Amino acid sequence: MSEAALLEEARADLEHAAGKKPAAGVPFSGMTTIGCGGPAGLVIEADSTAGLAAILETATAHRIPWLVTGLGSNLLVADAGWPGLVIRLTGSLKCCRIRGNLLDAGGGASLPKAASVAAAAGLSGLEPLAGIPGTAGGAVAMNAGAFGASIGDLVSEVEICRAGKSFMSPPGSLDFGYRSAALPPDSVVSRVILSLSRSSREAVSARMRDFRSRREASQPVGKKTCGSVFKNPPGARSAGMLLDQAGCKGMSRGAAQVSESHANFIVNNGGAAAADVMELINNCRRRVYDRFGISLELEIRLLGGLRPEPLP
Repeated sequence: MSEAALLEEARADLEHAAGKKPAAGVPFSGMTTIGCGGPAGLVIEADSTAGLAAILETATAHRIPWLVTGLGSNLLVADAGWPGLVIRLTGSLKCCRIRGNLLDAGGGASLPKAASVAAAAGLSGLEPLAGIPGTAGGAVAMNAGAFGASIGDLVSEVEICRAGKSFMSPPGSLDFGYRSAALPPDSVVSRVILSLSRSSREAVSARMRDFRSRREASQPVGKKTCGSVFKNPPGARSAGMLLDQAGCKGMSRGAAQVSESHANFIVNNGGAAAADVMELINNCRRRVYDRFGISLELEIRLLGGLRPEPLP
């Protein structure tokens, strides 16, 4: 049975699990920060951990491929779309609250929002990550980091949701690494508790402004991108430096362009197709490999049959 047929067969059960109707054919161009990509098979909202567990259980029972999206960064979807189930976290799964020196954030809460809540409470630790256009759950899943800090360094406990159940997990069980966390298969971070440090509101806000200024000076802030495209390889030179030295800055294909301010970002200047972005990704990898013999690994996730071209 095709994925489309599986989704249609499961539609009523998904609606029952979520307590609301799923939507069909929603374009990824409106669900990703890069602003391109074709339609999703179905999109459904989960507004609680119990609802999310029920949706995952239903999707598993019907053998439906699923994906949880937050703000849609670090994601590139083919122009033909992806015929699976997109789950969006809403309601309590987007909330943040303070408990002493702990920040309790739903998996769907944006990192900028979480950082602002922490700053208002005089809690420090999230300032370097405040500009990352992602969610708390997504950040934990990939151990997002910036300016030498990673969210894994702050994690006190994580709520992990799987088909029909959820449980709390200590940070040691996640084995945080560079842009990675050892989550159980087919699981979602529905909630994270971060351990922060007491400071003054003024000091935290000043640090946030400083990191924001540094980000704006070196990255295409305010433009449509999917975030850093490639992981930094081992060694002293970052992916951005290698791409710059390989002459990738400013390269374009259609309305997609390698950023002039940071070569590890691809910008959608308006109406770019996913195929344009993918061609730039392949050209960038090839240039770096030809010059340095280094095969850059993607930091972003590809959907809809997109794959990087093999290097020699």
